[in-house]
Amino acid sequence: MFSQEPFMFHLLLFVAASSSSFEDLNRLDDRILAVSPEAELVDKRLKLAACPESPIIAPPVGGSVIVRCPALGWRLRVATKNTSEKAELAEIVIRKGEMVECVTDGRGFAVSTTMIALEDAIVGQAVRVKSVTNSKTATTMTAVAKARGLASF
Repeated sequence: MFSQEPFMFHLLLFVAASSSSFEDLNRLDDRILAVSPEAELVDKRLKLAACPESPIIAPPVGGSVIVRCPALGWRLRVATKNTSEKAELAEIVIRKGEMVECVTDGRGFAVSTTMIALEDAIVGQAVRVKSVTNSKTATTMTAVAKARGLASF
């Protein structure tokens, strides 16, 4: 006849082992905050498999920090605080619809043309622009905002 006691003991061991196989999210928060103090806390409802190596935490880019475990293939995006506040504090130097001088230069030459901005941009941000000379085949291009009314390719 089959005994229930050894089965229950093995079941308890399995449950105990599997509960410890999740990533410690509090420790992960500490590591993320060390890289990016403005990062939000990880949602504690997540059940990530424990990474056999230390998860890789990338510096914040585009309002979030990427945490990944290459060994298991999971990846987590953690939002950062104050990114919208910083964007609001940055001065917009190119406004949608305004004329923008777009410059490209190289060794011994510089070429510029006037284009129309299709969106707002702050210094260093990509901005889409289109030609004002040929409205039938108006090509849109992407430039980088350099100063008020000035962008470069």
